Amino acid sequence: MSQNSYTLLPIDEEVEVSPGLFVERRSFMAVFGGMALTVVSNLNARAAIEESVDKKLSFEQFLSEANPLAQRLVGDISASGQDRYLRTVAALTAKLRGMPMPARWNNTGQGLKEEDYKIGVHPGGNPFTVLHWRLEPGAICRPHVHEYGNVVSVGLEGVVRVNNYISTGSFDYKNNGTFQVQKTVDQILSPGSVNLVSLDMVHSFQAGPDGARGLDITTRLKPKPEHSTPYLSIAKTALDENTSIYDASWAFSS
Repeated sequence: MSQNSYTLLPIDEEVEVSPGLFVERRSFMAVFGGMALTVVSNLNARAAIEESVDKKLSFEQFLSEANPLAQRLVGDISASGQDRYLRTVAALTAKLRGMPMPARWNNTGQGLKEEDYKIGVHPGGNPFTVLHWRLEPGAICRPHVHEYGNVVSVGLEGVVRVNNYISTGSFDYKNNGTFQVQKTVDQILSPGSVNLVSLDMVHSFQAGPDGARGLDITTRLKPKPEHSTPYLSIAKTALDENTSIYDASWAFSS
């Protein structure tokens, strides 16, 4: 046999899949076929994910998806449980499109002026209530504590500056003096964006020059207390700019 002679491997038996590495054709085809199925499966999964991300929800579709999820998660009122609950509801709320107007607008008493801040109710939420709010240009919703429920706020129209606060200790509603709160969020709420408020957190709104509309998805987790809404009067200047600590005092509603 000459130096240049060589033996051919039967093409129906072995295939070189990399330099010097041969596998049986049957094995190669099985592996290749499996790879092809995996690629197709991954593409289908990706398409499903993209469709889910891009999906827009009517209010009825939102309720049909959000109600069972909320009912399953609402029982865990720990900090991490509330965070999971709020983020789950928020992910669906941000997909809302074409939200209808409420049947009527009601005065809230939470604005500096009665006509500044109005709220309507959309029925159908379970275990949450869907509140639709409207702020006049530059109107303010005063800082108030959510002491018996949590909230997902979502912007629908216009822009709103939202501030969230927590107590540096624990809220004592009998404290007639000054205490400290920490600002944890300073956010511009625009259409489609969300803001989350857990139990015992404070939030306040101030509408932009064109006014604003949005939703509060509120969920009651504890019995409503007997006292009136606990508003806060918060100093304009921080005691410590690095940690955003402010002096505050109570200003209960009448």
